[in-house]
Amino acid sequence: MSNMVKFLTLIFTVSLFSLQAQTTFGDQNVIIENGSVDNAYSVYCADLDGDGDMDVLSASLSDDKIAWYENTDGNGTFGAQQVITTSADRPGSVYSADIDSDGDMDVLSASWNDDKIAWYENTDGSGTFGAQQVIIDTASVSTSVYCADIDGDGDMDILSASWGDNKIAWYENTDGNGSFGIQQVITTVAHGAHSVYSVDIDGDGDMDVLSASEDDDKIAWYENTDGNGTFGTQQVITTDADYAHSVYASDLDGDGDMDVLSASFGDDKIAWYENTDGNGTFGAQQVITTAAGAISVYCVDLDGDGDLDVLSASGDDNKIAWYENTDGHGTFGAQQVITTIANGANSVYSTDLDGDGDMDVLSISSYLSDNKIAWYENTDGNGTFGAQQVINIAADGAFSVFCADIDSDGDMDVLSASELDDKIAWYENTDGNGTFGTQQLITTSADCASSVFSVDIDSDGDVDVLSASQLDNKIAWYENTDGNGTFGTQQLITTDAYAFSVYCADLDGDEDMDVLSVSVDHKIAWYENTDGHGTFGTQQVITAATNASSVYCADLDGDGDMDVISASEYEAKIAWYENTDGNGTFGVQQVITTAVDDACSVCSADLDGDGDMDVLSASSEDDKIAWYENTDGNGTFGTQQIITTAANGAKSVFSADLDGDGDMDVVSASWNDDKIAWYENTDGSGTFGTQQVITTDADYAHSVYASDLDGDGDMDVLSASFDDDKIAWYENLLETEIETIQPCSISIYPNPTNGILMIENTQWPISGYKISDILGNIIIESQQITNKTSSQIDMSGMHNGIYLINIQTKEGNITEKVIKE
Repeated sequence: MSNMVKFLTLIFTVSLFSLQAQTTFGDQNVIIENGSVDNAYSVYCADLDGDGDMDVLSASLSDDKIAWYENTDGNGTFGAQQVITTSADRPGSVYSADIDSDGDMDVLSASWNDDKIAWYENTDGSGTFGAQQVIIDTASVSTSVYCADIDGDGDMDILSASWGDNKIAWYENTDGNGSFGIQQVITTVAHGAHSVYSVDIDGDGDMDVLSASEDDDKIAWYENTDGNGTFGTQQVITTDADYAHSVYASDLDGDGDMDVLSASFGDDKIAWYENTDGNGTFGAQQVITTAAGAISVYCVDLDGDGDLDVLSASGDDNKIAWYENTDGHGTFGAQQVITTIANGANSVYSTDLDGDGDMDVLSISSYLSDNKIAWYENTDGNGTFGAQQVINIAADGAFSVFCADIDSDGDMDVLSASELDDKIAWYENTDGNGTFGTQQLITTSADCASSVFSVDIDSDGDVDVLSASQLDNKIAWYENTDGNGTFGTQQLITTDAYAFSVYCADLDGDEDMDVLSVSVDHKIAWYENTDGHGTFGTQQVITAATNASSVYCADLDGDGDMDVISASEYEAKIAWYENTDGNGTFGVQQVITTAVDDACSVCSADLDGDGDMDVLSASSEDDKIAWYENTDGNGTFGTQQIITTAANGAKSVFSADLDGDGDMDVVSASWNDDKIAWYENTDGSGTFGTQQVITTDADYAHSVYASDLDGDGDMDVLSASFDDDKIAWYENLLETEIETIQPCSISIYPNPTNGILMIENTQWPISGYKISDILGNIIIESQQITNKTSSQIDMSGMHNGIYLINIQTKEGNITEKVIKE
């Protein structure tokens, strides 16, 4: 696993077991429901509005927000979220200090994806914040920010840790008003730098620097040799903090100098290191606890006995806990659990939130339905804590997207599946031009929804919806009861283990739509629609020997029935299974390729224009979008032909005619670079041009699709991105070759049609046509037409729905939408 993947994996490291809070804690007291922090990661407290009590700051990764919450009464009652910025791309650290020396508390952030350290001026001292002021935007994967007077001139300078370039650095506040100088590097050997802190380690009256770095398992310090910000070489305290994630300093043994604390994720340790001589000579590691997935550490007097206790947040067991300093000399008692419902706990902090003179505890947690900023009252001042009180909560995680005409008005609406809020939902294309209405929920009972599909399940002429959800093991469908997008209750097809992906096709040749699924128990299976009205038979396993992550249907061997294609992540395999009799009896696995590292997505289209179905794949570890020629039309595939290796973390691939030239182009979604991109089929024979970027603002792009969303006859692009919770579309503004026909004289009628479709062109002879479904599957393709200005097509045997017709003339091509009723 690469270092970057290892680093990002921390966000998602979870325990999927059922959890139960200790009975000594009361019920959760919700302050704000359905709030708006997504992947909450860092928390801090400061008096932001100058009213004498402690307010709360948060940084949340997936919505790019820095926000604050007013302590409205000084007793821990918090107001609504007040957004400071959404321009910090994946902010992982937030801090507060008086940057501009005007007596109020400003805010600082470090954000991963844009490499920024930035600050936000508290313009009126009451919590009104100005625009983002960037200190630096080249601190590669900046993970931590801190403030201290590094050069001894009385104002607050800035420190940063940046994971991508292994740097600990500082930035001089040159005028005391928030004008910052260039980056001054302290070290470049903190490999995987994740946390930075400043304190006087050697007792000489100036501010030294501490770091925790993940990739070298190191806690280290750097002496401020002259008090002006000139730093000595790295002095290692320990290399025994596996995947060191957090560092802090305080006087733990009561001898008047600063000792050091660490949290290390890889070995689950909260540990401390004694400053043995007060000059920065440190003793051996002393382990306080092994908390599963230790990620954050803090020090404060929780029990009011005058010495410093320790707090921890651990992500794997969802705990916020504390450890009593029993003798004031650094002997720590057993773990005392404050909560076990901080799911995916990321950060812990302590301050007096309710103004009663003792120290309360604050946490931030981000896994699945959590995304909470919460606090726990120190009820007696001795370290007895009350129930979790939520300040803000939200969960989304857009994972899959699909298009269909849900309300039967002739335009394409949008469907989504989102993992973190368990939703299957749709969005009406209100004017046929791509103006979409608000989210309309189909269900919130698809636990960790990962896949959505739409087709007419019950043969009543409208499109219904299918879903796959992982944590409740469900494949289910939802009837479109009136054809206008009113959906009935969830109807279960199966509760197969860990259902991941769902697809529909007529697998047994009886003219109704059957269901195909992939599940994490290695199975590809199908379910017969036994009566054509949505009554499904038992699971029929096609294979139980693949780690498939994606499945697709197409007629690969040209025999008129639907075969199955799969992509398998952990087996690094693209394969297909022949529908041997057209009735859903499938043959053995036939491997197309094993030259895909972490294959995530598969698709099929006629990429070389020879009339048979080729195969496309996306694979995330080698960043490839590739295709495989169906060399004989019978399912014999050629070698891998790479379209690109610049789709960093490729997750999804789809094919459609994006440039209107009559051949099939390719579109991709890639996770690590937040990119939606397309690739032109330059000659219609499968030679692809360079990557053309549609957007780099789809944060953790996971799914891509193409359809005509604005009714102008070309194919637009749709995406789902996980970390910014976005379903988005991109209008196709390309000019197509039909503009060479002046004026355009092609007529297509009647449209909609229930049988015969007529094509007429009074100016130029028609040389050919083909009709495809919205997935790009060719349904009808003409032979070469000679000297005819009209043609008729029999669509009576086709399913109701939306199709695309591409008409070729010697002067150019035109693609139009056709509705079959």
